[in-house]
Amino acid sequence: MTMTASERNGAEAPEPLIHGDAEAVAASGMPLPSLRVLQAAGAIQAQKTPKEHGGFKRMWREEDVLIASIGTAMGEHFAWNIRIVAEAMAKTRPGTWAALTASIAQTISPDAGALIRKDILDWHLDLIDRKFLFLRVPWEFTAILPDAAWEQTDLILGWATSKDTFQMLPWQLSNAPGRHNLAKIVGEEKVTVLTQYYKLAMAARANALSTASINISMQVRATWRRLHGLEAHFLQDVLPQKGSPNDPPPSISRHS
Repeated sequence: MTMTASERNGAEAPEPLIHGDAEAVAASGMPLPSLRVLQAAGAIQAQKTPKEHGGFKRMWREEDVLIASIGTAMGEHFAWNIRIVAEAMAKTRPGTWAALTASIAQTISPDAGALIRKDILDWHLDLIDRKFLFLRVPWEFTAILPDAAWEQTDLILGWATSKDTFQMLPWQLSNAPGRHNLAKIVGEEKVTVLTQYYKLAMAARANALSTASINISMQVRATWRRLHGLEAHFLQDVLPQKGSPNDPPPSISRHS
């Protein structure tokens, strides 16, 4: 059975381990049709629980709701539609998103306050030149991510194609032993082609014209709070917006 983040922290967790559609939508910020697209792609998985008078009800594990919130952030900040978001999340190395949700256990607390703050161990998604997607993690976590090179903190996930699809790149491409092992599975010719794409992605990373970044750990912490009935705000949500009553009056220019 999947533990909640509060249980991993050693705290009592009276809340249920699974949540209904309304709770999942409210906490993750992702509409139900989009949740179902994520599920169809294999990024998350709903649970079927029996109803009291027969039939089944769709429910979501806490982990899946937290993962869905990452997709919400990708759609908003990268201007990606749900199809490419779902592909990117589903094609990412299995266990990656679960490792992220587990990593927040030491950085969340019901007493932490509603304002979501960054932490030195936060994970990020970086979209380079509106095409290449990287996962940026603290070096401490590189040891727990399968196939990732030790202490390589910029991990290529793949790139968005012109047809609203996502092409994944294996992390084994970053090192010779990894490429050797990958060649046993897909063949030397395929590895040679993929390696060229990997080098292109890394070159784009080093010489980026544009970079869009998301602190996905902050996103997950905010979702955890909402899922547990707590308020969550990002700094930009509480700052005065342009045109608000808190804005200073416009200056009046005088002409002679």
